[in-house]
Amino acid sequence: MRAVFIKGPSQYDATRLFTDELAAAFTAAGHEAVVVDAVGQADLAATLRAAADGPTDLVHTYGILGDARGLIGQSLGEIFAAPHVLQHVDYPLSHLNQLEATARETVILTVDPSHVEAINGTFGPDHFAHVAFCPHAAVGEPAPADLDVAAFVDQRPIPILFAGSFQSIGTAPWAEEGTGIRQIFDRALDLALGTEFLPALDALDQSLRSYGEDPAHPRYARMRRYATWVHEQVRQLRRQALLELAGQAGLPVFCVGAGYEGWIERHKSFRLGPPMTLTDTVALMGRAQVVLNANANFGLGSHERPLTAMLAGAAVVTDGAWWTEQFEPGREVLSYRWTMLESDLASLAALVDNPEIARTVGLAGQARAASAHRFEHRVDAIIAAAKTA
Repeated sequence: MRAVFIKGPSQYDATRLFTDELAAAFTAAGHEAVVVDAVGQADLAATLRAAADGPTDLVHTYGILGDARGLIGQSLGEIFAAPHVLQHVDYPLSHLNQLEATARETVILTVDPSHVEAINGTFGPDHFAHVAFCPHAAVGEPAPADLDVAAFVDQRPIPILFAGSFQSIGTAPWAEEGTGIRQIFDRALDLALGTEFLPALDALDQSLRSYGEDPAHPRYARMRRYATWVHEQVRQLRRQALLELAGQAGLPVFCVGAGYEGWIERHKSFRLGPPMTLTDTVALMGRAQVVLNANANFGLGSHERPLTAMLAGAAVVTDGAWWTEQFEPGREVLSYRWTMLESDLASLAALVDNPEIARTVGLAGQARAASAHRFEHRVDAIIAAAKTA
């Protein structure tokens, strides 16, 4: 089959790297893969139509050009006469304007099953051609295994790596709304924070019911699409809570990302590196014993960072049910719970003092990630999704 992959602008070049690795996986599987760079094109429509010269079986993008019809007059499905598979790697309702403009014939994939429910629950189950869960994949190549624990420590001088921007706590997006709306969103936030993970739309619906309201009533159709407000607040609060408690526990965490200035100085055991491209972050993971991850915005799904860290041979410590379903807890992945965050981080301190455990978990996690969670393992799922259109 002929598959066209379009890559656009991306923070830290993440989705651009995803696109290149996915295209390479299609090529390795015997398909024709064409990569089109949408960045810097003087005439994007002409570039895309030139790439559509010839039969195409699917066109794939990460988070972009679902709204191509509004931008250039035709959807990607129309330009290529093929299914457009659009993979969202963030909470879809956080990109509401683009989602509302996405052509209905688009096939949408998400990296969390609850994101499927967010789309279907607010747009209707038949609004798009197909909406399904397709987990992230690990970036990079498996790191060579360290011969022994001494080599592991020597080659990995970073005890704990946290790769991600700092999420400062902003004013709630609903702060300027009317009293009734504020109460509903405040209640939804409390519900979401009061349990290990509650999808934002579920939290908002539960809040509405607690006030005697029916979420299915048409008057709430627009409000429910703003469940992203709850999602973003939970993401900010939980990421900061994780880092605050890690700092209070004196954990030696090396952070890379933006937004730490003015906060990190209070935590003497922390060190800060600059924001990095994903390629540079992958290399840094190969120098870390442990990679700490906050999966708060993908509570039932995946994120590429832990999978990539596993492939790099680091022991991964993360939250989220998907990880303990796909990987053997305690052997291939280590986890913490938001409802027991302080005590679970105490066990991470013990891990720092025993690198043999980190090495053993890193090796086991690497083996599982390499065998089941690389881009080559997502090819069939993407092809199957395209065939549903």
